[in-house]
Amino acid sequence: MGSDIISFKERETTGPVKPLKDLLVVELVIQNINVARILADSESSADIIFKNNLKRMEINPSGITGDPNPIFGLSGEATMTLGTINLSVKADNMTKIMEFLVIDRPTSYNAIVGTLWLNSMQAVPSTYHMCLKFPTYQGIETIWGD
Repeated sequence: MGSDIISFKERETTGPVKPLKDLLVVELVIQNINVARILADSESSADIIFKNNLKRMEINPSGITGDPNPIFGLSGEATMTLGTINLSVKADNMTKIMEFLVIDRPTSYNAIVGTLWLNSMQAVPSTYHMCLKFPTYQGIETIWGD
């Protein structure tokens, strides 16, 4: 990849009233399926996908491996994982195979991409600009938040 500089300009904000309370929610391609409502969370140390979304994507749960383990949210509350699953995640023309923790609980998101995916993509999220930027061989690409 080139030595392009990732930058954000004021005119790139989403409108005259900035959504200062909104989280960055994007759409990515997971296992060749467009998946909306993915939280890009630079505070999360894990990439997470929810069991009900795997079912909707028709991904066989036999692909879930490993032992259940607890993960802890900011509130300190523990949630048990069902294990992990490796899935391809595509953003623009960049595809990475990522290990997701699988969780079986209701949520408003289909998945969460945390620092593992963001760092593997060399991505820079901006909730102020409501976008995610990352370098590719063709230059800097932008994924806009929903």
